[in-house]
Amino acid sequence: MGLYISTVAGFFVVLMISLAMFINYLRMGLNSHSSVEIDPKPTEKY
Repeated sequence: MGLYISTVAGFFVVLMISLAMFINYLRMGLNSHSSVEIDPKPTEKY
């Protein structure tokens, strides 16, 4: 029974770490501040 609990807990920890790394990867890749540097907002309105 102890082996089962430690296996499930270990898998859960690995799953949470990989999920946190994936969310951090998305936050860095989808940074909205870098879009202003690449394509600045136009100053003139038409």
